[in-house]
Amino acid sequence: MSLFPRLLAPARHKAVVHAVRSITTSAAQQKFQERVKLGINTPYLEDKPEKLRNIARLRVLNRPAHLIEATAKVKEFTKSAKFQEGWEFFTSTLDADIPLCNSMLHLCAKAAWLDHARSVWEKMPRESRDVVSYCTMINVCARCQQPEQAEAVFLELKESGVQLDIITYNSMINVFGMSGQPDRAVEFFTAIPAELFREASVANKQVAYQSVMIACARDGDYEKTREWFIRMTGDGVPPNHAHCNALMTACAEGAQAELAKAVFDMMPQYGLTPNVANWTILLSCHRHDLPRCKEIVQEMELATIQPSSLTYLELLQAHVLAKDGPGARALMSDLDAMGQFQHGRKLERLSRQVQSLPIS
Repeated sequence: MSLFPRLLAPARHKAVVHAVRSITTSAAQQKFQERVKLGINTPYLEDKPEKLRNIARLRVLNRPAHLIEATAKVKEFTKSAKFQEGWEFFTSTLDADIPLCNSMLHLCAKAAWLDHARSVWEKMPRESRDVVSYCTMINVCARCQQPEQAEAVFLELKESGVQLDIITYNSMINVFGMSGQPDRAVEFFTAIPAELFREASVANKQVAYQSVMIACARDGDYEKTREWFIRMTGDGVPPNHAHCNALMTACAEGAQAELAKAVFDMMPQYGLTPNVANWTILLSCHRHDLPRCKEIVQEMELATIQPSSLTYLELLQAHVLAKDGPGARALMSDLDAMGQFQHGRKLERLSRQVQSLPIS
């Protein structure tokens, strides 16, 4: 029997609109840094055994020294989120080879640069593209919410004769999860060959389940998200913080606070201590209860968990929903002075709403 609870109340009928958003370089940098800090991107950033094997298998022998150095420099630009500098450096490098282009595609994925990625892709001879090239281009499409283009890249990969691996399927599951198409995400999960999945590392199995759970969670479907969690644990794949976050994310759409709290409270039974991302989504689920949101922030600090800019953004939303003008203004003033807010569309929307709230 699963430790995680069933839905406490019937899910409300809702329409979920998924819009394709343009992302500025600055916003992409801030979002990337924030997600790294929260550990949200960790499964995709870590070097899994399959990825390391691909790198070793595809390593180009006798590469010119300047291309080896250029590739290392692009990776450093990506790691430090200096995307524009990385692009300018890449365009000034002559005779870019596949490893360098792959690294540049990775930078484009982090910056959500679809047009730049296309430019790099077109420089790469089709017969020279490897599995890393295809997976990284699919990730670019995922970040830019372009599932049709991702599927076109996937079809080209299948026709190319390049061997598909678990990372390829995980990338496609992620594409449809990010674009709000949970049924397609499930379709690609079930398309993973049994032998390929069986031989995959535990980390990549976790990513596969995480991606399909997030796809269902973003649609606000707790029951389906929970079903995938049960299937995962039944397969002997241990849950991590991201799987718990997916369960609570499924509660966030309908602000199902009690259900989210039940999930949160059961994390230690899986050997998991809630991290800042788990606390933040819990706060979001309680956004209609301002006093409880304040308590959650206090509980975080008692647990020595430093609230993030996303945490404070959710707290600001709770102030707005409670029509607490003075509290909202005080929070914005304090955090703006400390540089704690993550600038973006949500903050802009909440800022406008704060201006319309009563002064006292």
